[in-house]
Amino acid sequence: MSTALAYAAPPDSSTLASEVSTTLSVAAGAAYEIFADAGELSRWLPIIQVARIVTRYPDGRPHKIAFTRKLERGSLSYTLEYTYDPEARIVTWTAPADSNVVLTGEARFVPLSTRACLMLYRLVIDLPIVDDLVHGELDRHPASHVVSEFREHLRRLC
Repeated sequence: MSTALAYAAPPDSSTLASEVSTTLSVAAGAAYEIFADAGELSRWLPIIQVARIVTRYPDGRPHKIAFTRKLERGSLSYTLEYTYDPEARIVTWTAPADSNVVLTGEARFVPLSTRACLMLYRLVIDLPIVDDLVHGELDRHPASHVVSEFREHLRRLC
């Protein structure tokens, strides 16, 4: 079950914010750890061509990741900085302040039982380039798209 909420910015802005929640049939800790392996995004999220870890935290988790995202005619490269809260099972990411890409988000995993959790996912996007491919994805609610791909990835793994 998923609940999607989309919040559009004022008409003169290209910023799009979307949220979704869904139940996963995996323990919250396991879902968090799989999602927190942000360097593996290109393996399960088809819109990402490359995810290259630039820097890591002392515990080995990715801190800065350089992404290349396919477009209809070319690609878009950007860097995101990740933070992790293992106790609360929250992963957050944001583009550096000097980036021309605005992309921030949060994934939260709330235990429902020993074998299920609630995933809360929030995404805010403002891209400098919006071609037909990106425009179509944004129309389809980007947070729902990511959560759907993550659910499929979990299904294959677990």
